[in-house]
Formats: sequence, C-alpha cells, structure tokens
Amino acid sequence: MPETIAVPVATDLATYDIDAGRGFVPGTDPVPALAPRYRPWERLAADLGALLMTGRLRAAVAALPELPTEHLDGPGERERAFLLLSCLGNAYMWAEPVAAERFPAALAVPWCRLAEELGRPPILAHSSIVLTNWRRLVPDEPLSLTNIDTAVTFLGGVDEKWFYLATVGVELAGAPALPLLAAAQHAVAADDADRLTAALRALEPVLAATTRAFLDVERWCDPHVFYHRVRPFLAGWPAPGVVYEGVWDHPRVFTGASAAQSSLIQAFDAGLGVPHPHERTGGFLRGMRAHMPLPHRRFLADLEAGPSVHDYAARRPDRPQLTDAYNACVRAVSELRARHLGLTGRYIGRFERSGAAKGTGGTDFVRLLVQAREETRARELGGP
Repeated sequence: MPETIAVPVATDLATYDIDAGRGFVPGTDPVPALAPRYRPWERLAADLGALLMTGRLRAAVAALPELPTEHLDGPGERERAFLLLSCLGNAYMWAEPVAAERFPAALAVPWCRLAEELGRPPILAHSSIVLTNWRRLVPDEPLSLTNIDTAVTFLGGVDEKWFYLATVGVELAGAPALPLLAAAQHAVAADDADRLTAALRALEPVLAATTRAFLDVERWCDPHVFYHRVRPFLAGWPAPGVVYEGVWDHPRVFTGASAAQSSLIQAFDAGLGVPHPHERTGGFLRGMRAHMPLPHRRFLADLEAGPSVHDYAARRPDRPQLTDAYNACVRAVSELRARHLGLTGRYIGRFERSGAAKGTGGTDFVRLLVQAREETRARELGGP
C-alpha cells in the first residue's frame, strides 16, 4: 500500500481482563460472599427488598458501622464489596419519594475508597449490576442463561433478575467479536485483504446474535414492571447532587446506569472505525467510559489507536468481497441500534407523559440513539 499503516495496539486480550469465552464478563466467577467482618453489608444487601418495602432502608444504612476496606482480599472481593455498597447507595438515594441529600459516612467512606481504587465513580453502573452481579446455579456446569441467577436485587422478582441476566447474555453473545476485532486490525497491518474479509465475515453473525440476545430481555422482563419497579433504582443523582459525608463537603452528581456503559457496543464502534463526532453521541459515550473497568477502557482506546478497518476497506474497491463483508458488519451494528431504540421506546418512552423521554443514563435516548444509528449508517462504503 502507498501509505504507512498503523501498528495494532490491541494484542493479548487477557491483558485487558477480557476472557476468551466470556469477553468482558469476568473469567472467574464473582465472589459469592465477603468475609464475616463485612456481614453488615451482606445482611443489608440480602434484605434490600424487605427494607425498601417496609420503609426501613435509610435507617438501616445509617446504622451501619464504618468498616475498613483494607481487609478485602483481591479484586474479586473488592468488586463484590463495590457491588454491595453501590446497591445500598442507590437504594438509599431512591428509597423514599424525596431523593436523599446526603449519604452517611458509614456508607460513603468505604464506597468512595473502593471507587478510587477501581477508578470508577461511587454510583451503581453496568460494571457492577451486570458484569459481577451473578452466580452459577450449578458450579461445575458452564456459564449460560440456563445456569445463572443474580447475586443482588432491589425489590426482587423475575423481571428485575432477568433484566440484569439478559444483559449478561448480551455480553456473552458478543464475546466472540472481541478477538475478531483485534484480528481484523492485524490483517490490515499485514495488508492481507483476504484475512480481513474472513474476520469480518465471521464477525457479522456475532453482531446479529448480540442483537437477538438484546431483544431477549422481553422474555421475562415486563416493561411496566421495569419502568415502575426496576428503573427508578438505576437512575443517577438529581441536581444539585448528594453529599458523601466524610469524603466531600459539596454535593456531587453522577450519571445513572446505562447500556452505554457496556464496553461491548463501544468495542464494535472502535474496531469497525465508526466515530461519533456529534457531541450528543460522542460526548456522552466518552463520558460513559468512566464507569467501565480500567482494563476495558484501555482496550477501547487501543482499538481506536490501531489501524482503521474502515479506511483500509475504503481503499480497496478492487476487493468487492471485502466491501460487502465490511458493510454487512456496519449494517448489523446499525440494526442493533435500531432495535435498541425500539426496545427503549417500549420500556421507557411509552410511560413518559411530558417532555423528552430520558434513559437511565439521564439522556434524551431517542435523539441519542437516532443520531448514533445515523452515524453508524454513514460508515457504509459506496453509499451516497
């Protein structure tokens, strides 16, 4: 080729905490329970539904002892503790009709300490409520949607459980795409159009399977139950924010849990060279990376820094099979976004009475998803 092609940065996926079979879902099962010294956190998390139903949640959290975090052993225990404290924090915020203005120090101090260690904000996010919020029903059988249950829920019930577990299913369905995205960039660097075509042809059915998994949320999660019983606990903090006692004197505002916090869909964009130049999309998606595990963020950055699959395919009009394979992948991502738009309309938009419907991430999700879909479609080769 007449121009220098960038060297791939993304190589060994294990260095990004990406599992060969599970993708961004941890390769080691989440820790099922913390040591006895952390029983107060475990007990309240196990009783979340009852405490919320009886109006006792805030008093129970306020009565917690302030426990140190230095006795947590390894990343698995830290993630378990962060899940527990994040669920307690979001439950505390939304336990009553009026949002809380302050988090008690017994919750805020260890929560923020762990957030700093993990490099993520102290609020519930996809990385906790989905990636580490599960257990296998039969430990010696493979992880699948027929062998999984949630670890923590707010009010409980099949609808809430399935919303989180179906999202685990999306991550698992998309996992085979991650090595293919890296392989595609290596094919570009090697100026191997045949290898790139093969990688893209293998990628397209994975993208389609991811969309099917995404739609599977409707199997056990009723939209009415989601909107009224699940979604409120996933929301971010309203202005002017909340004070984390013992940590910050001034209120802080953080964004709620959102599908945009999944590294998977952003990896599709990064690997296929689908930019989001509009601030409505690009700014929001970049901001959501702050909620991702640090190694996953690094993977996205390294994919973006690698050779452009889009640009290489665009320079090879002499290879129509490559053009077709690339366009099929772009259309599959566009279809995923279109289905996401329809799903959020059924689960959120239909219940909104005034103004623009807001997603759990606090955005006008209709405009956001329409813009993202159009930006994806614009990357098709040979279009207008």
